[in-house]
Amino acid sequence: MKKMWLYLLSLFVIIIGLNKLTTINLSPGLLIHYNQYKKYPELRNGLNSDKFVLYSATQSSNAEILYFPDKNFFLINNFKKLGYYNPIKIDANGHNIFELNIDENSQFKFLETINCFAIGADGIYDISADHPAPLPYNEVLNEDNSMQSNQWVEIFEKNYKQSDVVLYGWQTDQISAQCVYFQIAGKWTKLYTPINSSAGGIYADGSEIICKINGKNVPHKWHEAHFLKDAHKGVYSNSLRFKDSYISTYNSDFSFFPDQSLKYKDSGNIKTEAFAKESSTKEGYFNPGIPSTFYGTAYYELNLNDDILHFKSVAYQYNSFGESPQTDLHLFQLPKIFAKKSDICFLAYDYSTNYHDNGKKGIYIIRRK
Repeated sequence: MKKMWLYLLSLFVIIIGLNKLTTINLSPGLLIHYNQYKKYPELRNGLNSDKFVLYSATQSSNAEILYFPDKNFFLINNFKKLGYYNPIKIDANGHNIFELNIDENSQFKFLETINCFAIGADGIYDISADHPAPLPYNEVLNEDNSMQSNQWVEIFEKNYKQSDVVLYGWQTDQISAQCVYFQIAGKWTKLYTPINSSAGGIYADGSEIICKINGKNVPHKWHEAHFLKDAHKGVYSNSLRFKDSYISTYNSDFSFFPDQSLKYKDSGNIKTEAFAKESSTKEGYFNPGIPSTFYGTAYYELNLNDDILHFKSVAYQYNSFGESPQTDLHLFQLPKIFAKKSDICFLAYDYSTNYHDNGKKGIYIIRRK
C-alpha cells in the first residue's frame, strides 16, 4: 500500500513538473478534444457562423469604440503609432462609411481628437457630419496672447452663448497655451487661452479636460457619446479598457465614469475552451530556467444570441498556479437603452505582446448576414 502511495505521489510530481517546466500539453480536455480543436478556423476577416459575419476594421490593439446615439453611428478611434490617427465611422448596420488616415506627412496637421471631432492646427473635422470635411477656422483669437484676462472672459462668454459646439483643447500648436473651439452657425472660432491668468483657462482634471471661468466649471457642448461594454467581463471600450472593479473605487456619484450607471446588453459570451502551449520565455536574473510565461494557441467558443462560432488564435499564460490563459478578447455591446437602434457588436482582440503575435489583433465588427 505504501509503495502504491509513493508511486502515485511520484507520478503526480512528474505531471506537475512536465506541466510547469515544459511545453508538453497534459490537459485532459485538450488531449481528448484535440482533433476537434485543430479544425477550428483562425480568427480572421470574413469568419462567419450561421447568422453572423466578422469584418476586420483595425489591426492594432486597444482602439477606442464610441457610440453616438443622435446620429446613430459608431466611431473607432484608432491610433496605430505616434502621429498616426485613423478614425473609422461605422453605421448602425456595421458598414464603414468614413475613414481618415492621418500621419505626420498629411496636409491636415492633426493635434488631438475630442468627442467626434478631429482637431487640427488649421481646421476641424466633424466626423458626425454626413460628408465629413476639414473646415478651416473662420476666426483665430488671442494667438499672440495680447488679451487681458477680463477681455478674454468677455469674449469667451459671448461665443459660448452663441455656440452649438464648444470644445476644450489640451494639445495645441503652441507650447504654453490651450484652446477653446466654438462652432457658431457652422463656422469655427479658435480662442487661445491667456497665459498666467487667474480668471479662466483649460485644465487637466485626471483624464478629463475642463474649463474654469472665475473658479467655476463651464461644461463643454458636444455630441452625446457612450462607450460600449463587455458585460460578461465588466470591461469598457475606452482605450485603457477600464474595468468595473477599477471604476467603482472612484465613481460613487458616476462623475468619474458616467457610463457605469447604464445597463448593457449581455447577449453574448466568449469562452476559452482550451489552451495549447507552444513556446515559453524565462525571466528574472536568478531564474534557474523555469518558464515564466507560456505562449501558444487558445481555442474559443463565441456564443452570440445562441449562435455558436468556434475559432482559434494566439494567447499566453503566466506560469503560476491558478492562472488562466490571457486571451485579451472582449465582446463589446451597446447600452440596453440603444439596443433597438443597432444590433451590431464588436470583437476586440487586444493581444498585448509582440512575442508570438500572429497579426490578427484589432477590432472586428460582428453583423448579421
